[in-house]
Amino acid sequence: MKNGCLYIRVSTDDQLELSPDAQERLLLDYAHKNNILINAEHIFYENGVSGRKADKRPAFQQMIALAKSKEHPFDVILVWKFSRFARNQEESIVYKSLLKKNDVDVISISEPLPDGMIGSLVERIFEWMDEYYSINLAVEVTRGMTENAMRGNYQSITPIGYKHTGFKEVPVIDEDNKHIVEMIFRMFNEGVTFNQIARHLNECGYKTVRGSKWENRTVKYILQNPFYIGKVRWNYCDKKANRLRTNDDDNVIIADGKHEPIIDMDTWNATQDKLGKVLLKYTPRDVATCKHWLSGMLRCSVCGSSLGYNRSKSSSGFNCYKYLKGMCSPSHFISERFATNHVIQGIEDKLESLTMYDVNVIHSSKGDEELQRLNKQLAKANGKLLKIKEAYVDGIDTLDEYKENKKRITQEIDIIKNEITALSGSKANLTEEEILQRMTDNMRHALAIIKDENSDYVAKGNALRSIVEKIVYDKPNNSYTFYFQLII
Repeated sequence: MKNGCLYIRVSTDDQLELSPDAQERLLLDYAHKNNILINAEHIFYENGVSGRKADKRPAFQQMIALAKSKEHPFDVILVWKFSRFARNQEESIVYKSLLKKNDVDVISISEPLPDGMIGSLVERIFEWMDEYYSINLAVEVTRGMTENAMRGNYQSITPIGYKHTGFKEVPVIDEDNKHIVEMIFRMFNEGVTFNQIARHLNECGYKTVRGSKWENRTVKYILQNPFYIGKVRWNYCDKKANRLRTNDDDNVIIADGKHEPIIDMDTWNATQDKLGKVLLKYTPRDVATCKHWLSGMLRCSVCGSSLGYNRSKSSSGFNCYKYLKGMCSPSHFISERFATNHVIQGIEDKLESLTMYDVNVIHSSKGDEELQRLNKQLAKANGKLLKIKEAYVDGIDTLDEYKENKKRITQEIDIIKNEITALSGSKANLTEEEILQRMTDNMRHALAIIKDENSDYVAKGNALRSIVEKIVYDKPNNSYTFYFQLII
C-alpha cells in the first residue's frame, strides 16, 4: 500500500470543473480502490485560485515542500485532472520533474496515461491543452468584460456610496454612506487637502469600501472616480504591474452607466479643475503633514536645504537639517518668534515696493493638459464608433443596439469637440498692471490670515504657500530673500 495526498483546486473563472466536495469524493474513491492510504492532514485545498502561477498557491507550495522533505510522507499526488495541478506547461514540467526526483508521482484519476514514451507524450499534450485553455479563457473573458463595460455595465467592487442589490443588477445609492462621498467632494472644493480629509474621515470612524482606514490616495481616488457622475470606468488600474499604477488613457474605457449619480456635473467639473492645480509640480508639501506653518518654506542660504522645525522647552526654532547631520556649516538656527516676525515684516515691506522683478509668474499647464486629454477622448470616441460597427457586422449587436450606441457616441463626440473649441480660444494674457494688482491682492489676503490669531497653522501655511515659493535665510547677514509666485 502506498501513501498519498490529494490536491484539490477550484478556480473562479472555470465553470466546467467539479466542486471541491465532488473532487474529494472521487479522489478518495480512487485511492481506496488502488490501495493508496490518505491521511486527513494530506488533503490540500485551493479555492478560487488560478493554476497559472504556482507561487500564488500557498497550499500547492506547502504540498511540494512536504514532498521534498526527508520524512517523505507520501508517494503519490492524486488530482482530478492534470489542469488542477497546473495550467502552465513550463511550471508543470518543472514541478513534476522535481517530484519525480523525490520518488513522488502525479496521477490524474480522470486522464489515465499509457506506459512508456507514449504516456509522456500524451501527458505533454494534456499540459499544452490546459495552458491553451487558460490563455484562451483569459482572452475571451477580457473581451467580454470590455464589451460589457462599453455598454455601461458595472463589473467591479461597488464604490463607497453605492451597493449591489443582486447579481447583474444595477448598483443603487447607499443612503447610509452617500454623505461620505458628498463630504469628500465638498471639503476638497472648500480648500481642504487630501491629508486633512483622510484624517477627518478616520476621526469620524468611517472606513473605506474594503474596511480600511482612509489615506491620501483613497481620497484622491474618490475625487477622480467618474462613477459618481453616472459613468462606468473600466481597465483603469494596471493589475499586472501594480494596483496603484494606472493605465494610459487610451486603454481606459469610460461609458455612460445605468446607475444614478451622486455628484452633479458642476461639482465634478470644479473638482477636476481644482485637482489639476493641486497636482501641479509647483504644489508645496501639505501643511497638515508639517510641524509648523513655516516648515518647508525656509531654506538655508549655504546648501539650499530646508530649515527643519524643532520644538523644545528651552528654545523652539528652525535649523538646516543638513547642518544637524554634519553636512553643512555654519548653523542657520533662528528662533520661532524671530522667524515668524521677520516673515510677516518681509511680506508687509514688499507690499509697499512690489515690482514685476519680484514676482515669478507661473503659467499653469492645466489648459494644455486639458486640451491634450480632450483630444485623446475624441480619438477614443472615434475608435468606439469603429468597434460598435464591427460588433454589428460580426452579429454581436442588433441593428437597434448599433443605432442606439452610435447615437450616444456621436453625441459624446459633439460635446468633446465643443469643449475643445471653447478651450482653444480661452487663453488670455494679463498685463503687468493686472499681474501686480492680482499679486498684491493675494499678498494682502494671505497676510490677513497669517496675522489672525484665530487662524490655525494649516490655514497660515496654505496662505503663505499661495504667494511664496520659498524664503532663503542668510544668517551671517541676517537677511531674508522672498521668492514670490503667482500661478495663473
